[in-house]
Amino acid sequence: MLSTVMHDKPAFVRCMVAFYAFMDIQQAGNLFEAHESPETVRSFSPIRNLASEADKIAPLFIARAGRDQVPTMDDSIDRFIREAVSKNVALTFANHPQGVHSFDSQNDDNRSREIIRSAIAFMKANLGIVEVE
Repeated sequence: MLSTVMHDKPAFVRCMVAFYAFMDIQQAGNLFEAHESPETVRSFSPIRNLASEADKIAPLFIARAGRDQVPTMDDSIDRFIREAVSKNVALTFANHPQGVHSFDSQNDDNRSREIIRSAIAFMKANLGIVEVE
């Protein structure tokens, strides 16, 4: 669903956070094509927006699970990141080498907590939230 706000970049979207998200659903094989047309699959594939609309993409935080069990998930994230960096997208990336899919609720470890704290700090910074001490 990131592709919708990547494409239009509405003013109310100041940042995006994606934890273990399909960044290119076109390469996911039968997972989507059995129920959706090829054009629909392309239109909901975030990597597609990098070709001509990279400058419209709000700052993006991507968290990746190094041991994601969902077929092609990590590959889609890796390819998106390479392409996003080549297009100078404002991107913050966090990798959990030992993390499984849904590591934020499945891996009770320091790296999971660190990534969650980083995502929260990213959102606060991009939303202009200042903490009062």
